[in-house]
Amino acid sequence: MPYTPHTIGTRDQLRETFDRVAQQYDRSRPSYPDEVFDSVIQISGITADSHLLDIGCGTGHATQVFAARGFRIDAVELGENMAAVARRRLAPYPRVAIQVADFDQWTAPPRYDLVYSATAYHWLDPATREQRITSILRRPGWLAVWRNRHIRNGSSDAFLDEAQTIYSTVTPELSGERGHLPAASEVVEAEREEFNSRLFDEPQVRVHFWSKSYTSGEYVAMLNTHSDHQLLSPDRRNRLFDELASLIDARYGGSVVKDYATVLQMTRARGWPSASTLTK
Repeated sequence: MPYTPHTIGTRDQLRETFDRVAQQYDRSRPSYPDEVFDSVIQISGITADSHLLDIGCGTGHATQVFAARGFRIDAVELGENMAAVARRRLAPYPRVAIQVADFDQWTAPPRYDLVYSATAYHWLDPATREQRITSILRRPGWLAVWRNRHIRNGSSDAFLDEAQTIYSTVTPELSGERGHLPAASEVVEAEREEFNSRLFDEPQVRVHFWSKSYTSGEYVAMLNTHSDHQLLSPDRRNRLFDELASLIDARYGGSVVKDYATVLQMTRARGWPSASTLTK
């Protein structure tokens, strides 16, 4: 899941937008298929005695699934508002601790058996993230990375084509990224992360396909939680959302189905990094 520069905003500007809409993010962003968590547990072999770290926990969707299965989890989240929502969600789980911090600057002793990052790894500094992760993993700890990727898989391709016309007219700076969604057969290569072979083994990759239906209101609410849309001026963002909602209502009976692929990549740390690898 390499970070691809957007046409608007820097990496830091984009990753900080989520905190503005924390409540809506919690309501509108989907979670992940249960099979993803089953795969993480099966591949890594973690048990109730294992110590997990969630990098970029957001509002706690992924952490809640692991917490409900009894795992001990520390979570690091950049946004104060996102962390506040996560704390409320995870209050019933005493084995979860959430800290507001920027993982790019955060340090901890090597105590984790599994580090995972759901829809957040691509926001970490690519120059230091692997070294930082290996420095806090117990040998031979695991790294699990995944996110939901919108794909073309037949459910709403006609809508996507019509929506692309709206993007091209209203927000042309977003039209390229939004218009070139991978097909199901292409998504693994589109999402594949190249992990440093000196630090990590060859990753194991599993992909889960699924779909979700959205009303017009739900669809634009979901889009409003995306960083590139948040950096649009309010008038252009509102116009874009109005036209997309009108298209869904007028041409698609008030709802569309969005196809997703959740691509999970898991790799095991080879060993401890040298001190020189951590000086950046």
